[in-house]
Amino acid sequence: MSEKNMHRPLRSALAIGLLLTLAGTSVGCQSMWDRVRERERMFALDVARTHADRGQCTEAITEFDRAQSRIDLGPYSRESTAARLRCYEKLGATELASAHRRLLVDFYTDEPMAYPDADGSSIFRVKTLSELGYDRPPRWLQIPAPRYPDFTRRSKITGRVVIAFELAGNDRPRSIRVLEMPHPLLATLAIEAISQAKPKKKKDDPELMPGSRFVTTFLFEYRWAKEAPEEALDS
Repeated sequence: MSEKNMHRPLRSALAIGLLLTLAGTSVGCQSMWDRVRERERMFALDVARTHADRGQCTEAITEFDRAQSRIDLGPYSRESTAARLRCYEKLGATELASAHRRLLVDFYTDEPMAYPDADGSSIFRVKTLSELGYDRPPRWLQIPAPRYPDFTRRSKITGRVVIAFELAGNDRPRSIRVLEMPHPLLATLAIEAISQAKPKKKKDDPELMPGSRFVTTFLFEYRWAKEAPEEALDS
């Protein structure tokens, strides 16, 4: 056997060992970042509860986003949604408060929607819908893209939110209602976006029928959400 052939098994073994080491490092890095994020989230949860209990709602709402950034929230899913509702009421954000009140009624009144076993791919829909149909939003209505915080994306919280609304006499959204959601935080972000919609400059647009209902969809995606090594390096 030549010297070159004698060293070939050794090189193969070294290559395999290096790959296993890198794989272990990637998994360890991911686990480390998961632990760091969870510690940050638990701290935000405590801060959000403290601010909410003290009536410091502006500060509490800022912390809710991070506190809710976990796929399986368990009972905190309902608690945080109810706390947001109280804070929006205190801050005079009428449409945001009303939308979250509907969210509690639609998704947290009956089991199993109240405390789902979330696995990151769950989809929750309202059980009752109006017999009246829904139209697409008018083209002159400008709906902004929803916020999508970095820590929410890195927590792999993705999915589709289907949301309905009406238009008031001033062409601003009202009666906002989430029809489908994968996670309560994404529902909140979609509600925010709809509440901020406003008319563009209109020209020769047909008049809307009174009581018209509209529906639109927001898709929250993050391309690294299911790719652990890159996701860990992006942190």
